Amino acid sequence: MFVRLGRFDVARRVWVLAGAVLVLVVSCWACSGLSGRLSYGGFMAPAAEATRAADAIRNEVGEGGADVLVTFRSKELTASRPAFREAVEDALRRAPKGAVDRATTAWSSANPLLVSLDQHATVVPILLKGDGETGRTQSYLALRDTLRAPGFEVTWTGPSAIISEIVQRSQRDLVRTELMVLPLMMLLMVFVFRGVVAALLPVVTGVLATAAALAALRAVADVIEVPYVTVNLVVAIGLAAGVDAGLLIVSRFREELRAGRTPAQAVAITVDTAGRTVALSGVVMTFIAVGLAFFPLGFVRALGIGAAAGLLVGALVTVTVLPALLFCLGERVDALSPAWLRRQGGRRDGALWGRVARAVMEKPIAYTCAVSALLLALAVPFLHTVIGFPDQRMLPAGAPARVAAERMEHDFAVSGLGTLQAIATFDHPVDRGRGHADLLTWTRNVSELPGARGVLVAGTTGNKALIYVGQDQRVESDSAKSLVRAVRALPVPGGGGGVLVGGASALAVDTMDTFYRLLPRVLAFMVVTSFVLLTVALRSLVLPLKALVMNGLSIGASFGALTWIFQDGHASRLLGAEPAGYVDALAPIVMLFLLIAVSMDYELFLLLRIREQYRLLGDDRESVAVGIERSGRVISAAAAAVLVVTACFATSSVVMVKEICVGVFLAVLIDAVLVRAVLVPAVMRLLGAANWWWPRFSRSSGTAGRSRPGKGGRRWHTGKGGRPEAAPEHAARLPAPAEASAERQPR
Repeated sequence: MFVRLGRFDVARRVWVLAGAVLVLVVSCWACSGLSGRLSYGGFMAPAAEATRAADAIRNEVGEGGADVLVTFRSKELTASRPAFREAVEDALRRAPKGAVDRATTAWSSANPLLVSLDQHATVVPILLKGDGETGRTQSYLALRDTLRAPGFEVTWTGPSAIISEIVQRSQRDLVRTELMVLPLMMLLMVFVFRGVVAALLPVVTGVLATAAALAALRAVADVIEVPYVTVNLVVAIGLAAGVDAGLLIVSRFREELRAGRTPAQAVAITVDTAGRTVALSGVVMTFIAVGLAFFPLGFVRALGIGAAAGLLVGALVTVTVLPALLFCLGERVDALSPAWLRRQGGRRDGALWGRVARAVMEKPIAYTCAVSALLLALAVPFLHTVIGFPDQRMLPAGAPARVAAERMEHDFAVSGLGTLQAIATFDHPVDRGRGHADLLTWTRNVSELPGARGVLVAGTTGNKALIYVGQDQRVESDSAKSLVRAVRALPVPGGGGGVLVGGASALAVDTMDTFYRLLPRVLAFMVVTSFVLLTVALRSLVLPLKALVMNGLSIGASFGALTWIFQDGHASRLLGAEPAGYVDALAPIVMLFLLIAVSMDYELFLLLRIREQYRLLGDDRESVAVGIERSGRVISAAAAAVLVVTACFATSSVVMVKEICVGVFLAVLIDAVLVRAVLVPAVMRLLGAANWWWPRFSRSSGTAGRSRPGKGGRRWHTGKGGRPEAAPEHAARLPAPAEASAERQPR
């Protein structure tokens, strides 16, 4: 099939290239309308209790909740002075129409906790109007631009303010990163291919894959929430995956040209070998990306859809458009090659990988034990990972919303950001008689729970009450999460209608509960899909199992390193981030997909090349060494491309994006240096012929050892130990152009 596809790319190259231009134009047109449909939300599951609590505060109580917290601070006046009150209330009256749903002041609520400890500041919780997080954020932006109080310092924080600043920084980071990553990627490709023309081709596939991914986001933006932050990650995935696939195709084409083949022959063989690998890898990674649709968070679902589109289109482009371009270029693919780069050559790198593989296979047990122990040691910090929901600490130090939140924690008895928000429903109206007594009883019981520090009734309506519960520890601590569960489990006197608990700690609990509930299903989908596709591609039951185990080791090591850096604070400042004390709840979900996909990608690149050599040589040890020698330079270049992309995106000022990109950077580095270069040859040397074990289903035992047809009509012999040995016609398939079979001659 892939040989015919290669011939099609050559014969219909004009139509293929015209189709690529059309896809690019349509994708760019679709992308032009994407920014107006992006969301400020998508980080909370709609059915989560914390989300329902937030909706109840807004729609049922309407008092005490806050989308933004506005602090008015005066150096001369105190909050008890009439002039202070008059200035604050006058500023609120001048708020733009349609922006504010309800504002609660210290004077309207008679709540002394809304006044700072030094009496020179007051905080005003404001509920905003608007549909969804996006509409409320737009109201916040309008309010922020107009709300003024002469003589007062006005600062903003709270969910809408924090999300707005994260989005604005993400947009600026995306433009800056794109201007940075494309030139760096081009320089890397020039160094890898020793030529400008060859270097341009993988970048073309990366751009096409990215455009398709963004077009897919535009197509689903009216159905699911697509947060602004998702765009940064989708662009990074599209660029990295497209460049990786293009690099493999261009490298194999140039290899075939150096072997003396014509451009048409080189295209046919390239698509049948490297193209097959790219297609299988694209299908595997697309299925893994689809697994993200299991999670009910708009951010994660949008990332899965965008990544799946980018990966699938990237694979399609590299087996259609890129071969057509390569045929048109022919020998000119090596044009514009600087002399100083040509003198360096490219074969020494491959020989180095081969020498490393042979050295490792001399002592496979020692290397297997050493590398496995190192990976397990790197994974140890993940055992004490603290998971938290994104808050002001996702912003860099000095960001206005973060500074305002930190000042609130210092200046006020209750900051408002770290408190739990409980909506309790009673049998009777809570403003009198039995209902009021039940409310007092329940709040007293809450105040006696371990970790609770102060209880405040912030608002009431009918038989419902909004209660703020302070806590001793940080919002992501185990103590805070235990308090969330304890408040939810505390019965309301008289039965009542139950309790809904929201707030940052509750959001973290709900997100991780959802993650842990769905994780077995998602992992089963990813693992089974990967195993089946790898089994079909490799014709082995052992190698897919080995790949899954090694992927688990590299993923665990990268997770542990991420915890060590961002949670524990080691070297985090070198990366431009203050230690957060926790790992973002969304980072493990996103990284799980990215790391499985990247690991499977490189595993396929390597193992399919080893299998190709094994079918030619029939020797386990030599096929591993030659396969690594032939593919090691390409894999290291592909890994370098991912490292460049993730390093550029890791300069983001949003800590969540930085965490994910640094995690992927570390995982790829570990995978390329330790797993593919050392652990793979060591383990394959230990397994020997068992690497290629495949059950034989024959009608009689007498069929063992008979020749059987392989793919494409070729016949293969089952040799000693069940090894596939190439039939004579296969031996003549590749070595020299004069010996190429008629089957391989493009028409």
